[in-house]
Amino acid sequence: MKLLKVKEKLEKKQIKKRGIKKEYKNNVNSKGNDLKIIGITGSRGKSTTAVMIHNYLKSLGYKSTLYSSVMVDSPASHLKKNEAYEVAVRDEESLISIIEEAEAYGADYLVLEVNESTLAKGFLKDVPFDVRVLTNLNPKHNLEQYSEEQYVELKKSFFKDIEDDCKCVIGFQDYDKELLDELLKVNKYPKFICASNYIATVKGIESEKVTCLLTGLDTDITGMKLQFKMNGNTHKLETNLIMSYNALNILTALTTLEVLDVLDVNKFEQSLEKLVIPGRAEVYRVNGRLIVVDTHLPAMLDCLKVLKEQGKVNKIKVVVGSMGYGYKHWEERFKTQEFASQRKEVRKYAMDLLIGIADYVYLTESDSGKENPINICEEMKSYLSDEVSSTIIVDREEAIKQAILDSEEGDVVFISGRGNRRILCNSETTMKLLKDSDVVKKILKCIKWN
Repeated sequence: MKLLKVKEKLEKKQIKKRGIKKEYKNNVNSKGNDLKIIGITGSRGKSTTAVMIHNYLKSLGYKSTLYSSVMVDSPASHLKKNEAYEVAVRDEESLISIIEEAEAYGADYLVLEVNESTLAKGFLKDVPFDVRVLTNLNPKHNLEQYSEEQYVELKKSFFKDIEDDCKCVIGFQDYDKELLDELLKVNKYPKFICASNYIATVKGIESEKVTCLLTGLDTDITGMKLQFKMNGNTHKLETNLIMSYNALNILTALTTLEVLDVLDVNKFEQSLEKLVIPGRAEVYRVNGRLIVVDTHLPAMLDCLKVLKEQGKVNKIKVVVGSMGYGYKHWEERFKTQEFASQRKEVRKYAMDLLIGIADYVYLTESDSGKENPINICEEMKSYLSDEVSSTIIVDREEAIKQAILDSEEGDVVFISGRGNRRILCNSETTMKLLKDSDVVKKILKCIKWN
């Protein structure tokens, strides 16, 4: 078994494991060393890229298991599909459970999303990944927890000190050529770059060195049309996924599948037709409106701004809240006064982004924890001043409903921040279950919009 070394090391620690579904308990993985393991890290796009790869592999008839922050899809696991798990590979307990679940299912592929907190703990070091993927790398992505240097080193660590043969896919977008050169030299294994022709040209990368090169992109509210070069051939691809930043996620998925020698561009395009990434640019097109559920405020605002400037959307209405601090079950670092102070900086930054782009803002709750959600909303409103019209509706479901009802044909309602998460921590000791996409569906059914 390919993961035997890792499994034996973990079992010696007598780590508690999740149970396996009854129907899979006595299964033995007959695949042996044929299991392919794909690890995906990066600043953005990890979940989307992982889901795309997993969905395509399943469409070809392979047994693929997925563990990502937006969803887990592993038939032998008791974890519910299409639910957010924040950090799917959180600790050694999670890892040995994932190994046993993949074994029991007899998986051909194991697709793992790997975030920085997982890398910092170091327990993935012995996992023999066949492909290691970096979607992109923005040194400023997580300044609340890491300095730029610490963050970059964490991401680079995924590609260092590798004992087992592997291939490395490198998405090139948010960082400079010098860092790319470092990544290309960080280990002895083959590297495959994916990037847009624009980025490659601006940052001085010869297009011939790019495995998957985006040469054309057209976006509107119905989706995207991409043109790209791979292995000397030009391909075209259409998808109903919106937002231009998803283009690089598509390139990264295509490159990974090419490296695995399973890529058929036409079949990949077909696999995207009805694909929904839970809580990631999740779109509802109703009554001439566009309702979008997504976690990434800056990236989504950039895309919506372009669509508005092109006359493809009218007004942009944003539903947004802010995390507080101090919920009893959060990690200790989320309970400190230092973290509380950082939240104020993040809130001001977020509100500054809205100025000049959003036409109306609905301020609401979002994991307020120990803080009073009304106080958080009033603080955010003060940063908006009179530059953007806004209203405070603390109940998140009511805020989403009001934004939808206030919208007109051609408008966008962007529900920001929580993505696919269901648990909302609304005091120091309490929580409630509320998932934005479920709320949208409930409201649309109630008001009978098709």
